[in-house]
Amino acid sequence: MALNVLHITGWYPNHLKPFETPFIQRHVDALAPHVRNTVWHIDVRHGTRWSLIRRNLAADRTYILTTPMQRWRVLEWLATVLILWAWSTRDRSTRFDAVNFHIAYPNCTHIGVLQRIMGLPLLITEHWSIYRLGFNSGAKGLDRIRNIFHRGLPLIVVSKALAGDILRFAGPPEPPVHIVPNAISTAVFRPLAGVVPEEGRFFAIATWRHPKQPLVMIAAIAELRMAGLPVRLRIAGGGADIPAMQAEIERLGLMGVVELMGQATPEQAAAEMRAAHALLHVSDYETYSAVCAEALCCGTPVFASRVGGIPEYLTPDMGVLVDTNVVYDWANALRNEWDRTWRMDRAAISARMTEQANNLKVGALYAEVITSTVARAQQATVAKAIRPT
Repeated sequence: MALNVLHITGWYPNHLKPFETPFIQRHVDALAPHVRNTVWHIDVRHGTRWSLIRRNLAADRTYILTTPMQRWRVLEWLATVLILWAWSTRDRSTRFDAVNFHIAYPNCTHIGVLQRIMGLPLLITEHWSIYRLGFNSGAKGLDRIRNIFHRGLPLIVVSKALAGDILRFAGPPEPPVHIVPNAISTAVFRPLAGVVPEEGRFFAIATWRHPKQPLVMIAAIAELRMAGLPVRLRIAGGGADIPAMQAEIERLGLMGVVELMGQATPEQAAAEMRAAHALLHVSDYETYSAVCAEALCCGTPVFASRVGGIPEYLTPDMGVLVDTNVVYDWANALRNEWDRTWRMDRAAISARMTEQANNLKVGALYAEVITSTVARAQQATVAKAIRPT
């Protein structure tokens, strides 16, 4: 009998931001052949006024609370109260076997309270890169976040790099860690017969804000144009850096060479990847980078910053890792590796990445972690019940 798993996530696509963190939804979708999923999107965020949104494009239940309050403790307790409210008013005809929290902070700050009230095996799935930076804070409140990972709950992360970030941030005792990569929809991100890529046509897609470095990428394209190379760049996605990107394109006289396309659906992104010489991804850090993996599943070579989890799968026969986010180094990498990346075996690239990141494989690996966690909890319950008094 399939397990019933409740996913409680602070990030999820919603009607305010339909393209927000699709990688969490894809993780949940990958589990669907193995477990019965229920998703609650519970998020407490800063804003100028109080508001509560209770509808969502994708989740089964939603509470997105916006508050002008700034104190960490208040936000943490608000998140806990929302979770407990959702739990106490749930449809009790469905009995859950486990609760999987996606993104630990702030929803898991009072994880001990949630453990006692829910009485179920709990897991944490984490994607956030903030642990590498220690939340950019030296506040004592960080100990409340560290303690989330000191309760022995299974921790699921998308890369060894992220696991290291969290363990260094939290310190001992360490939780049991499981690596489950992002799931890529290979029904969308795959090669298509008859599609011929265009030499010199590059593509980039992201939510353009820190830690992404789009201005480095744009300036590198300008360097290649000055060197006489027939290069073009199409950029998809939105974000806070779009105005600065537009200004840089105009400053460098790249209108008609670098194009800002706006948001793209997965199908549109896949079409752009297949048509491109390569994907460009300049970033100060990535826990995994789903867009790089998506491009590789399409068979498209990738130029990416040598950061975080990307080197765990991007090998020289699939693309190029650039050591620094300096315009000169990026321009040199593109110039020096132009011919080699153009001649790469796209079918082999797609086959290799698809084998690693396809939904079936990722879903089975993910389900095994959850199933084994529930089984251990049940065994512990039985052992406790028969233990002599």
